[in-house]
Amino acid sequence: MRPVEHFLSDLNKRFQNKEPLEDGLTTDRLFIAFSSLVTPHLGLQGSEELFKYWKDSYTSQAVPDYLRLGYIAAFIVHEYDEGSMILSREDLEEIRDTLSSLADEMHIDTLTTLMAELVSRGLLDQ
Repeated sequence: MRPVEHFLSDLNKRFQNKEPLEDGLTTDRLFIAFSSLVTPHLGLQGSEELFKYWKDSYTSQAVPDYLRLGYIAAFIVHEYDEGSMILSREDLEEIRDTLSSLADEMHIDTLTTLMAELVSRGLLDQ
């Protein structure tokens, strides 16, 4: 099982078990798992920005949208499946904004690949 598949499996279990997200150790562990996937591509700042976006956007309900966090990670690590993983326009705009803010610090190949994915979805011109 690839790392992103393992992460998605863990997130799905949390969702199926209706686990609330509690600040503290649970949130820290979730960030560490997310960060281990995303940081090699975006750096720690990018991981922090996207995790904060997810936390602010998707954890207000009793059971957070855990899978959305996995889909964001999958997009960043180039394992996103548009047919089975749903990211909203807002999610993609946040990814775009994060990439733009980190552009000077990212590897050019990573930036180019991710921006090309966003262009294919019509999100670069906004």
